[in-house]
Amino acid sequence: MVKKNRKGRKLPSPSISNTGFIGSVFVNTNDLQKRQYYFSRKYMQVAHHVLDGLAKAISALFSEHQHPVYLSCVYLPKQKKIGFVLSVKPFDEAEGIAYFTNYLIEKNFYIGMEDEAQLPEIFNTGFIGVVFADLLEIERFTFEFEMNVLVKLMKDMIIPAKELFLRHQIPAYISAVHLEDQHKLGFVLSVKPYDEKTEADLYFIEYLKERGLYIGEEEKEEDKIVIRKKIELM
Repeated sequence: MVKKNRKGRKLPSPSISNTGFIGSVFVNTNDLQKRQYYFSRKYMQVAHHVLDGLAKAISALFSEHQHPVYLSCVYLPKQKKIGFVLSVKPFDEAEGIAYFTNYLIEKNFYIGMEDEAQLPEIFNTGFIGVVFADLLEIERFTFEFEMNVLVKLMKDMIIPAKELFLRHQIPAYISAVHLEDQHKLGFVLSVKPYDEKTEADLYFIEYLKERGLYIGEEEKEEDKIVIRKKIELM
């Protein structure tokens, strides 16, 4: 006897259990297309600006919630290095570059003579480290290649950056999110730990929907009402 396939019940939508989410910062990848260039370049033209903008937005959002999380993206083209500079106190662009350069010198990653650096004095005492990527193997950049590098750097560099903040007892939980169908790329922020695999993208989607930024038609609440009419035959 052939068994009839029974239709299983529709699984419930995943829920967000974390109550520590404080928001998201992101960029529309369609907007980045406006900065597209058509000839290869020796240095990056776009990715580091996007990363720095997102880093500053992360800092601002955590600061609004009274958490001392400050980071910026520093790109040293001649050193072929890019990274996040981390601090528990605010700092300006010049200090970030100086700290990153000093960090490379101290760790023996600096290319060339140290005297060439000509660094300004650093007044910020809150620096806790640098997370960086080495671009020595890359000779030329194209726009499409930069976009791929941008996604990779966001995902790979934010993990050790987050761990460094947590090591200094700063509750900063950050995940990179990339919704290709929504043309959105950014970070999800929380002050409490959460399941990154299931909750980060879900929260980002809900964040976009609440602000009317989600692409695609959503079912209206009134359309979810089921009206059943009972007909009695006389």
